[in-house]
Amino acid sequence: MENISYDQTGKINLNGIYNRDEPVSYFSALSRLGYRIPQEAKPRFESLIEARRRSTQSEAIKVIDLGCSYGVNGALLKHGLSMDDLYERYAAGPDNAGALLARDRDLYAEPADACLEMVGVDPAVRAVSYAVDAGMLDAGITTNLEAGDPKAKDVAALENADLIISTGCVGYVTETSLERLLETSIESKPWMAHFVLRMFDFGAPEDMLSSHGYVTEKVEGLFPQRRFASSEEQEHVLGNLDQLDIDASGAEATGWYFAELHVSRPQEITQSVPLDRILRSDAFQPA
Repeated sequence: MENISYDQTGKINLNGIYNRDEPVSYFSALSRLGYRIPQEAKPRFESLIEARRRSTQSEAIKVIDLGCSYGVNGALLKHGLSMDDLYERYAAGPDNAGALLARDRDLYAEPADACLEMVGVDPAVRAVSYAVDAGMLDAGITTNLEAGDPKAKDVAALENADLIISTGCVGYVTETSLERLLETSIESKPWMAHFVLRMFDFGAPEDMLSSHGYVTEKVEGLFPQRRFASSEEQEHVLGNLDQLDIDASGAEATGWYFAELHVSRPQEITQSVPLDRILRSDAFQPA
């Protein structure tokens, strides 16, 4: 990849692809990097969604996707697609944003799970707007929850959530955003499931959630996110992991980012419905 720069964590800076009028560049760049964490997350999220439905005895369910970008998790969970489907879909097609959006509105017009409501949260205004207009998301919130409370119209979209998810934004997004989301749905006691890169500590979010009566469980195993874009990026990340006394052998040392899954639920639920009854962990185990 050309013109590589790095952020403060050592990751390559991909800000240029996250907030355009259409998602072609986004999917093109991530395809080259083998980005796959939403695909790894999909069966775990689906299991949690079904367990939550059993818990509420309702097919209707609201999922909040924090760091939603162009609605990838919505495309996978609500519309039954895969990452490969998305990479193929946006590798070819109309060459202008208007025609692409019209095509996508048709493609997403009949969701595979019509009872699933997907609400995206991301400050990337154009990305979220595209995802909502196309139908990958039912609603989108672009307020920066790290900087301030959700607005009244945001609360209307976020309230009564059943599950809050993320696939890579924690570390840039902190317990501040998670608590503000939780507070909009405090009566419905939403579950949470966050895939977090190993170089980021989930301790502060876990402590915040514990103060609200939640128990956080880390699922056994690691989940590949994407390949490193360069040897320099890998060196940055291996250095970060070494400083944290995290052994990267058999994992990041092989050339990939890896994430861990943290699931948080109200204490009474963890006691009555053990997580291993919901999730079957066949995640990657480093040698």
